[in-house]
Amino acid sequence: MPKRFWIIILIVTVLGLSGCAKRNTAYQEDEQLTLVKQIPLVGDLLDFCFDDDYIYTAQDQGGISVIRKSDYRSKWFTDITAADGSVYALTRVPRMDVVGEYHRLFMVETGAPDRLIIMDTSNPDSLIWTETAIGGTQGIQDIDFQPTVPSGSEYPISGGYCTGSTFYYTKYKSVFGLTNQFNITPPANPSGFAMTDTHIFIAAQQRGLAIYNRSNQHLVSEFAIPGSALKVKIAGNYAFLASRQGGLNIVNIANPAAPVLLASFDTPNFTTAIDVSGNRAAISSGSGGVYLFDISNVNQPVLLQRLTSCGYANTAKFMDGKLVVASRDKGLLIYNIR
Repeated sequence: MPKRFWIIILIVTVLGLSGCAKRNTAYQEDEQLTLVKQIPLVGDLLDFCFDDDYIYTAQDQGGISVIRKSDYRSKWFTDITAADGSVYALTRVPRMDVVGEYHRLFMVETGAPDRLIIMDTSNPDSLIWTETAIGGTQGIQDIDFQPTVPSGSEYPISGGYCTGSTFYYTKYKSVFGLTNQFNITPPANPSGFAMTDTHIFIAAQQRGLAIYNRSNQHLVSEFAIPGSALKVKIAGNYAFLASRQGGLNIVNIANPAAPVLLASFDTPNFTTAIDVSGNRAAISSGSGGVYLFDISNVNQPVLLQRLTSCGYANTAKFMDGKLVVASRDKGLLIYNIR
C-alpha cells in the first residue's frame, strides 16, 4: 500500500508540473512583440537600413539584399555593376546606410583594403556602383549619413563614419564623391557615434562617452559609464548607450560639459547595439536576443519584453512603428509592437 501511495503521488506531481509548464509556454498576455514576417537571407545578417519604400541588408559574406516593404519581395546581390558596365563581386559587407531622398546607398566592404562604396538606388532592382572611397576607411565600425540641413547645400548629403581609431565627418556630392571635412581621434577606439547640430557624441569603448563641440572639434567632456560604450543614440537631452557588459545606460546630456548618469539596466549577455523611437528603446545582445524597454521615465526604464525566439541578434531597429531584428540564425524578422 505505501508503494502504491507514492506512485500515485509521483504521477499527480508530474501531471501538475506538466500542466504548469504548458500554461506558462502558452501565456502571451504580457508580450509586446508579435512576429509578422520572417525573411530568410544568405549569410550572417549584420546590419540593415531602410528608406520609405525599401529595406537594404548587409549580409557579411552573403552579399546584400533589397527588400520591398509593400510585399517583402527580395532581390539578392552578390555582385554590383558599375556605371561603366564593370561588374564587381562583393566580399564581406558588415555596415550600410541609405539616404532615400537622393537615392544613395553607402556600404562598407571589408577586404584589401576596406572601402566605402556608394551606390545609386534609383532602380532598386539594378543597383549601380557610382563611387568608391579608399583611405582612412580601414576597420569601419559605424556609419551614418543624412540629407544636409539646411537643404540647398552644395553637398546634399553629410554624415560620418568611425574606424578603428578615428571619427570622420564627411560630405557627399555625386560629382566629387565623399569629401572629409574633419576628423577626431577620441581617447579610445570609437565603436559608434551620434551627431546633433552642436555636438558629436562618440562611444569610446572602455573610456565611455566622449562629447565634442561640432564647430571646433574640441573635447567638451569625457564621461565614464558602466561597461564599455559600443553604440550611442541621442533623443532630446538624453544619450542612450549600448555598453557591452554594462547593458543599457541612459545619460542626461542637457549640459554636455557635465553629463549625468540617470539609469543603467544590466543584461546577462553583452549589449552591442541600440535604437530609440519615441518612448521605446531596443537593445541587441547577441545570443541574449533583444530587450524592449519603455523609456517614458528615463530615470527608471521598464523592461517590456526580452525576445529570445529571434536567435542571435546582431541589431534591432524601429521602422514604421515596428521593430525589425537582424538575426544571424533567422534572417530579417519584423515585429508589430503592441
